[in-house]
Amino acid sequence: MPAEPLLAVTDLAYAYNGVAAVRGVSLDVRQAEIVALLGSNGAGKSTTVKAIAGALKPQAGSIRFDGAAIAGEPSHVVVRKGITLVPEGRLVFPQMTVMDNLRMGAHVLGSKAEVERNVARVVGIFPRLAERRDQLAGSMSGGEQQMLAIARGLMSSPRLIILDEPSLGLMPLLVQDLFRLIKSVNESGVSILLVEQNVHQSLKIAHRGYVMQKGAVALSGTGQELLGNDFVQKAFLGR
Repeated sequence: MPAEPLLAVTDLAYAYNGVAAVRGVSLDVRQAEIVALLGSNGAGKSTTVKAIAGALKPQAGSIRFDGAAIAGEPSHVVVRKGITLVPEGRLVFPQMTVMDNLRMGAHVLGSKAEVERNVARVVGIFPRLAERRDQLAGSMSGGEQQMLAIARGLMSSPRLIILDEPSLGLMPLLVQDLFRLIKSVNESGVSILLVEQNVHQSLKIAHRGYVMQKGAVALSGTGQELLGNDFVQKAFLGR
């Protein structure tokens, strides 16, 4: 019998002012998986991950993480349980250095030694950040700021990191670098729920994926299955 997923979302629902944004969404993420959550603008992707991360309180459905119910828990509790959301928009602290940004991501950790161990770990994954350690985050390129935002998310020692549109606004060459880094994060043992409009790159690295339409899951499958799916090719890949 397969082990229980690390994250299990069942029949999730949320409405803004009575208008359903998410209805009956079910998905799961297993240990050490990359799972892509795909769909056009307004499909319900960001609402789904905000509910998982505790930024929104679901109006129906269940969310379980490592076997425990977390639906409705506030975001700081969800972070302590092992889920970190890196929101859309590269939200770094521009007037703080790279190292200070990283340490801000470790506020839930208990000891200075643990913080410094995590700094060493994340700069091992993102060596460019070590080179920029004393640089103000606001003076970095868009790609470097996105790298820093992800690295800061890793500072809380998450078992699952949720990346919401990490490639948004990046030049094509930087997008390829970013997806290589996301794969490296996963190979370090962290599960990833990846919300993206770059369908091709996402499904190339994802173990599995879900496609959302109008607030519901319309398709699911392995990354390769979805890449070859006629609907996905026509709707998202222009084929």
